[in-house]
Amino acid sequence: MLENIVEKIRRHGEVIWLTLDLESGQTVSRVGLWKRDVYVYGCKFRVGCIGGVWTKEEYRGRGYATRLLESAIKLTWEDGGDILLVSGDRGLYRRLNCVAAAPYYLFKISKADVENFPIGMVEPREYCDGDLSDLVEIYQMEPVRYFRTIEHFENDMDKRHWWPLWPGWFYVKPNTYMLRCKSQNLAYIVVQPSAQKYSKGKTVAICEYAGSRSAIVEAIPWIFQKYGIEKLLVWVSPFDLEFKYLLDKMGLKSEVEDLPGHTIKMVDFQRLCERLQPYFEAHLGFRNLKLLNFRQESNVFTVEFQSQRFQFDSRMIVRLVFGSVEEPLKIPENGELTKILKKVFPIPFPWPGLEAF
Repeated sequence: MLENIVEKIRRHGEVIWLTLDLESGQTVSRVGLWKRDVYVYGCKFRVGCIGGVWTKEEYRGRGYATRLLESAIKLTWEDGGDILLVSGDRGLYRRLNCVAAAPYYLFKISKADVENFPIGMVEPREYCDGDLSDLVEIYQMEPVRYFRTIEHFENDMDKRHWWPLWPGWFYVKPNTYMLRCKSQNLAYIVVQPSAQKYSKGKTVAICEYAGSRSAIVEAIPWIFQKYGIEKLLVWVSPFDLEFKYLLDKMGLKSEVEDLPGHTIKMVDFQRLCERLQPYFEAHLGFRNLKLLNFRQESNVFTVEFQSQRFQFDSRMIVRLVFGSVEEPLKIPENGELTKILKKVFPIPFPWPGLEAF
């Protein structure tokens, strides 16, 4: 029973806090939600980002967090959201049909690996406020990204950031570096030192990057020297062919995993596909696109092309759209609809980076 519990919505900056409070005003459960627009190859769709999920210990097991998450999903849909990105992976999220998806390559680069790196022309330099316009421009040129204004970047640079891959706070500005050549900023990287005992002082990760991939590769030996580390972690999208090629060329090995530290839920498949129409048309042509239909009825997701029809549940539709290592999608091997789906899916999902919540 949820008697004497009141559900409230509070706003703190861009974050919407959904809470369950006692009559005394004490919060016993909360869920944080913020909304972000995402660009994938020029198409824009909306993502609801979930984080800060918490229930006071003595009130756990009563369905409070589930109730708040369901409210957050409803709010995301009402505000035009197509996808839910959840910071975390646990039974609570899985029961609401959030799944691991959106594969990334993880490169674990050792100190020995960088001995073979060539000496480049890039000069890494700690970020300063005068670099803000270049930072925005570099990020804006990424084909898969979140929509960020100059105010977003200003706020990000001046705050401590919590990254779910190894929980712990770090200051963004002193760990952000512009990669320059001949007085021009070509790229930037944000480096997060590990907060975990076993790897503290020994491992760092590039938690966000944008710009010239060649410049980033040239900066890798410098990161080892700057932080005095033994290992560097870098995640690369399978769609980032240049970055993957450059790291492979250096003889580095990688392993593939779904977007780490997160799970994804489909909120409105039909609306998402409407927003992806320009991308579909580029790959399929106008005539085929007119014959392709997408529908969502409760937890049944349908794709139709002429007389062919495939149906997916809430979990498999996410894996169709974004791909999955945990459970690859199974569809018939033959047929026009199969060919069409393989042409347009999966699509990339942007690396959360400083958007991680």
